[in-house]
Amino acid sequence: MVCVVLVASGSVFAQAPLGLAGFVNDQQLNRSNTDRFNAQPNNLPANAGAGLVGKANSEANSANNIDGQGAEEMQQPQAQPLPNRPLSLFQRFVFENTGKLLYPFGTSALKADLKQTQAENAPVSADYEISAGDQILVRVWGAIDVNHTAVVDRDGQLTIPSVGTFPVAGVRARNLDQFLTAEISKYYKNFNLSATLGKLSGVSIYVAGQALAPGMHTVSSTSTLASVVFSVAQPGVNGSFRNVQLKRGGVTVATFDLYDLLRKGELNDDRKLRAGDVIFIGQAGARVALNVAGPSAAIFELKPSEGLSDILDISGIDRTLLRQDSVLIEGFNPDNFKAPRAVEQLSYSRALNQAALKDGDIVTLFQTRREFTNAVTLKGNVATPARYPHFEGMRIADLIPNTDALIQDSYFKKKGALVQFNKDDAERSVKDPTLKSQLNIDDSKLFNKTDQGEEGEQKIEVVEDTISNMLSQINWDYAVIERLDRQELQTRLIPFNLRKAMAGDPNQNLQLQAGDVVTVFSANDAQIPRSRQTALIKVTGEVKAPGYYQIAPGESLRDVIVKAGGLAEDAYLFGTKLTRRSIAVEQEQQKQKALEQAERMLVSAQASNAASAISAGDAANAQKQAQIQGAYLERLRKMKPEGRVVLDIKPDAQGIAELPPLALIDGDVVSIPSLPGQVAVLGSVYSQGVYAFESGNTVFDYLGLAGGAAKGADDGSIFVIRANGTVNSAQQGWLPFVSGLYGKRALPGDAIYVPEDFERVSLTKTLIDISQIFYQVGLGAAAVNAIRD
Repeated sequence: MVCVVLVASGSVFAQAPLGLAGFVNDQQLNRSNTDRFNAQPNNLPANAGAGLVGKANSEANSANNIDGQGAEEMQQPQAQPLPNRPLSLFQRFVFENTGKLLYPFGTSALKADLKQTQAENAPVSADYEISAGDQILVRVWGAIDVNHTAVVDRDGQLTIPSVGTFPVAGVRARNLDQFLTAEISKYYKNFNLSATLGKLSGVSIYVAGQALAPGMHTVSSTSTLASVVFSVAQPGVNGSFRNVQLKRGGVTVATFDLYDLLRKGELNDDRKLRAGDVIFIGQAGARVALNVAGPSAAIFELKPSEGLSDILDISGIDRTLLRQDSVLIEGFNPDNFKAPRAVEQLSYSRALNQAALKDGDIVTLFQTRREFTNAVTLKGNVATPARYPHFEGMRIADLIPNTDALIQDSYFKKKGALVQFNKDDAERSVKDPTLKSQLNIDDSKLFNKTDQGEEGEQKIEVVEDTISNMLSQINWDYAVIERLDRQELQTRLIPFNLRKAMAGDPNQNLQLQAGDVVTVFSANDAQIPRSRQTALIKVTGEVKAPGYYQIAPGESLRDVIVKAGGLAEDAYLFGTKLTRRSIAVEQEQQKQKALEQAERMLVSAQASNAASAISAGDAANAQKQAQIQGAYLERLRKMKPEGRVVLDIKPDAQGIAELPPLALIDGDVVSIPSLPGQVAVLGSVYSQGVYAFESGNTVFDYLGLAGGAAKGADDGSIFVIRANGTVNSAQQGWLPFVSGLYGKRALPGDAIYVPEDFERVSLTKTLIDISQIFYQVGLGAAAVNAIRD
């Protein structure tokens, strides 16, 4: 056995005494400070371990004992886990100084196990030289017939039964057929031959120096120097990625630089391995840490003539965003033994051209600042929010020269949507969700006024439903400049009147500074007083010119009826219906709260009924009641609040002046019905129905027409829903034992409801209690319909 001691100069951080297998001896490090650094790159095994000196010896020995057919059972080397890759002293040093755990460049490309094999069916190079242990499949037909798989023995001989033994070691794969044909032709004539390589033998190599797993390893006979560097011959903690030597017969025949392959794709000095080759991992050279944002941060090994520019080329960093005014280089200053570290600040160009990097340097690069030297930002309710160039003396009117700068692109999208008459066809014609997104089919819903009919029925869209305020109203009275106070380092808000600024008012047309941010608000962003809001109102029903009307700030219900041409002859002012979106939203919120309360009430009632059941009949009845109550609650869920505003109008009102002077807002809908000619009687009466209106008849007159209250009715809880949305009930009487509806005249469009007796019919009592909850949120008429259904 020959022992060769090789000494090479390297990084100052690699001069610590070596432990087993060339690793830094952990006993010489302060474990209490370093255990927390044991994160491993690229899923390397986390288990600590020493070198694998001699671990592959048994497999290597078995590879050298190939003889005859027994060698056919030879298996490829089994994968073994690599030893834990410990952190170098330099890695720990960089972490303590920067807070970043950086890894040597190229570590991520290394494999995590020792497996170095070739797939059985992988193509073999035509220049491959056959050696002992290779498997060859031979077929001969014609004068002789042979179909045999043989293994080249340790002497390089291939034995073919009934034919002979032939020396094939050293024959190239491309010449194998020709060689065997020539040899067999010495004994036989008139035959054809085909020889194919099967499983290839392994070759034993030695890994030495600063390797992660030094020792003897068996690798595929097709292996090259480059391929084993990624697997069994990986550089260790102090190993060089740029000085990997291939020694053959005591002579260095190649020196491999892993950086050339990783960054340039060059396989310089890559050689095919032979049995007995020694791969020597040299000591790491000067190492420099690149501290920069992103994946390019790493530890780089430098050759003597290389500098910062070479590091940046190797790292592949995008130089576009690097800050040009400041590069920090932290290095050792041996002249000051008390404080041996010093930092130098250079410009980017000077650092590239003049900085001489040394072993142990930490180079910090910064991303460029985001600040603009001449930009003013315009945002908010504007046509094109963007950064615009600032110039000396620039003012608000220069940035927003006219009203075209305030018309957003959504306005033109809405205008384009006006001609999409059948939007349902557009939805059906494009099934792919990705295409729907690309085609902006959702833009067909810009107006948010879908008109649904009964469940399962889609009403035909009419053109008038697309009339809307398509352009957001500008808040002309308030816009703002955000400006950085560089003395106090805080943002100042400078408000101004946009209308006056655009008109050139010197007090409002403020001068801008570079870096200012100007924000224009819409009426929705910063709500303006209702008295200054314009509104689009829809008027339907008994007016002379129903349609959409734009009203000025402060105009009322009376004003919009006048704009609609006045009342038609059959108008019923008492039944005037005003719906408002904001109220509908509020009613929906209240409805959800009411549903929660109703659900609790039903659950309590169902539990009480089930507990009080004393027979199978009672239980079945309780279950039936629960089903009815659940169906009733489901109908309530489907109710859509309409947002009706109850108007104080006298029943006999005839003229516009008798309407309340209620100010309207954008989106309001006014509907004036024709004079109804009927009164409805519902609930616990002998004959529910609709009866013709007769002037002068009272509520009790119509109850009489319906046969009066039934036997199970609650006479004291009768109520009437009026055409204007108000409710009168028997409970409103102020005299004891006298109904509040006594002598009350019936009005056109009334709906009279007689509930069941609360005490005798527990199911109806629960439903009526729930209905009273819904009366409180303005949904009483719908709740009554739900009970009736």
